[in-house]
Amino acid sequence: MPSKTDQYKVHVASEDEFKQALRIRVHVFVNIQKFPLNEEVDELDKTATHLVIIDTHRNVASQVVGTLRILKAPDAAKFGRVVILPEYQGQGIGKLLMQAAEAYVAKSSEHKEYECTKLGSQWDKRGFYESCGYEARGDIYDDTGCPHIWMYKPIVRRPSLTTSVTCGK
Repeated sequence: MPSKTDQYKVHVASEDEFKQALRIRVHVFVNIQKFPLNEEVDELDKTATHLVIIDTHRNVASQVVGTLRILKAPDAAKFGRVVILPEYQGQGIGKLLMQAAEAYVAKSSEHKEYECTKLGSQWDKRGFYESCGYEARGDIYDDTGCPHIWMYKPIVRRPSLTTSVTCGK
C-alpha cells in the first residue's frame, strides 16, 4: 500500500498550478469562510513563492489539492494562505505541506538569514499549527473580522543538541 508521501508531492507551483491554487484559496477563504475577494488575492502574490501539494493518484495531471505562500518578513520567513481542499482535510495532507514548506525554507538561500518561520493563524485553526510544532506569541489580532494569532517555529537546518532559538519575542 503506498504511503501518503508517495501519493502527495509538494513543489513550487507552475503557472497553471498557481491558477489552480488561487481557485482553491477563493473557494475556501471567500466562498466558504466569507473573507472578501479583494483581501484574499493581493499584491503579495506577485513576490511570494507558492508551494502546491499534488494528489498524484488522481486521473487528472497536476491535481492541486492544497497550497501556501512564502513571503520574506523582516523577522522570519512568513507562511500564509495555507489551505487544503475541504475533501482532503483531516488526512494529514496539511502537515505534509507544512513540513515541505519548512524544509524548503531551511534549504533556500533566499531565507538563510532567518532563524524562524511564522504565520498568522485563524484563532480556531491554531490547534493544527500547534500539532505542527508552532507556538503562539503575542496578542490575538483582528484580520478582516476574524481573530488571528501569530505563531512561530524555529527553522531546523542542522540538528543540534546545543542550539536553542526563541522566535517571536
